Amino acid sequence: MATTTPVAPEHVKLMGDISKGADLKHVQPVEKNPLPSQQDVVQEKAHQEFLEGVNKFDSSKLNHAETQEKVVLPDTSTIVKEKTENELRERIGSFNKSELSHTETVEKVVLPNQEDVQTEKQHQQFLDGVSTFDPSTLQQTETKERIILPDTTMLAEAKHEQEHCDHIKKFNRRSLKRTESIEKNILPDAQIIQQEKQEAEMRNSIEGFSRNSLKKANMVEKNVLPSKAEIEKEKNAKA
Repeated sequence: MATTTPVAPEHVKLMGDISKGADLKHVQPVEKNPLPSQQDVVQEKAHQEFLEGVNKFDSSKLNHAETQEKVVLPDTSTIVKEKTENELRERIGSFNKSELSHTETVEKVVLPNQEDVQTEKQHQQFLDGVSTFDPSTLQQTETKERIILPDTTMLAEAKHEQEHCDHIKKFNRRSLKRTESIEKNILPDAQIIQQEKQEAEMRNSIEGFSRNSLKKANMVEKNVLPSKAEIEKEKNAKA
């Protein structure tokens, strides 16, 4: 027995709005070439002035500096991490595959529930309504494009950016002072040492764990049947 599924209210409203195409008016689209705004002009001018300042910069004012390359030794956490990775790779390489048990995978097909079927049916009805829509019922409209002039906020931002660029150009580099960076090797504190100790103890307990103490367990996959209320609800929906 065929069933009739009610269409969702939002789909009904959308199809109603589409069917009211006869109320549209014919307009002629007009394409205009928008001129750049004042903000675009200010940004382009500031960018051009910045490039000119870079090109005219006198490189003879720069001071000679020597770069010192230092070899940074790995800290304790890096050494412990690398040691752990090496131990893990060694354990994986020496693992005995004969200790594994054979298992069989059972693939089951899960049927969609009533809610999934209803959602899919509503989606398909919506797609059918859109695909069968007659575009000849629409009327042509004209789009008018307007040029929006910059407001006070945009002008203030452009002025502030220009002042900031001028301040950078006029900055005196001679007022800067030479500094030297000192790199220190910080030893681990008590908390890090305690954490490394706990990790070492945990690794030792894992390595010394006996697999013979494990018990074999069987996995049983059950297919949950629908309840009496769900069966009755599905019967009423098909009626």
